[in-house]
Amino acid sequence: MKKEIVSAAALLTVLLAPAQITITQNDLPQSGYTYLTYTDTTPTVTPGVPSAVAQTWNFSSLSPDYPSVPTYGATSWTPYASAFPASNIYTYGPAAMYSSLAGGAPVGSQGMSKGYMFWRTDNSGFYTVGFRADSGIYSNVNVQVSPNELLIGTPATYNSVFSNASSWTFPMNLYPADPDTFYTSHTVKTLTTDAWGDITTPAGYFPQVLRIHEYLVKTDSVFVRYNNVLIYSAELIRDTANNYLFMANAVHYPVSIVHADAQNTVSSVEYYSGVIASVNNTDAASASATVFPNPFSDNCRILLPEGFSTDGQVDFVLYGITGEISRQEDMQAGESILFSGADLEAGMYLYSIINKEGEVISGVLNIIH
Repeated sequence: MKKEIVSAAALLTVLLAPAQITITQNDLPQSGYTYLTYTDTTPTVTPGVPSAVAQTWNFSSLSPDYPSVPTYGATSWTPYASAFPASNIYTYGPAAMYSSLAGGAPVGSQGMSKGYMFWRTDNSGFYTVGFRADSGIYSNVNVQVSPNELLIGTPATYNSVFSNASSWTFPMNLYPADPDTFYTSHTVKTLTTDAWGDITTPAGYFPQVLRIHEYLVKTDSVFVRYNNVLIYSAELIRDTANNYLFMANAVHYPVSIVHADAQNTVSSVEYYSGVIASVNNTDAASASATVFPNPFSDNCRILLPEGFSTDGQVDFVLYGITGEISRQEDMQAGESILFSGADLEAGMYLYSIINKEGEVISGVLNIIH
């Protein structure tokens, strides 16, 4: 009898214990969504330690020192889809828009102050495929990340381990009569799902998360070739980092990303704050509206889903981030709307487009000047 009571107690403990989850492709960033994140540059939290036992992380003290609003769209919407055939999702804008889920891509330098990042999402994970700057001295060059850099491996559950090596090369100058200079970056990493449990951030409580420890070494070098013969090479930068991604189901973005150096000293922490979908309360549209480019300086085009604007007229409302109406007008719309933001201050805006049936499409516009 005593043995049966002990067995029953053990079974009850298992049933009441928090469950481990599995991160799959369905939990990765998706086209048609803008993810709102904030970064604390002076955090007091720690990422914890590897453990097979459920942990509780309290990140509620994080401060919103600065926001990021990466907007993901389908690569097929861009004019560079054929140049990056492995990519099926992209972001556009300055580095501040990307958030820290950028891997070893030069989002802060090498002409990437404004431009495209091309990504790949499939059942094996989320990758960087390449990038293209459209402003600055190093603009209008398609740069391939080959092999692609793995940012989140899937399917991931406790004890999953992914190894990855990636590389990209940027041609600094290509003149047949002169030596050619190339900037090359190599990243080698392991992604280990080494802890699980629950986490609280300023955005709320997430009862089931996995912690993915990213250990990486990034080496940047410069090479000089003349007539395809190497005449000079030098290592410029070698960085080692420990990053910790906390992933939950159905969020489609890391709940939090802890950045630490080679000695595991935390330098900053980013946390997910919310998401804005392109489609809201509309039956006529089976796909989201498309904004291209986004962010933009003067004009963008909003492509409407098929069948949304049947009579050629819609009501357009633009809101500031604090909720005030910045613009409201009736617009003639066919397949798309050409929107001008040249007279608006730089920043993030929310828009709603309403058709005669009362159906609403909502999304985000990022204006930069």
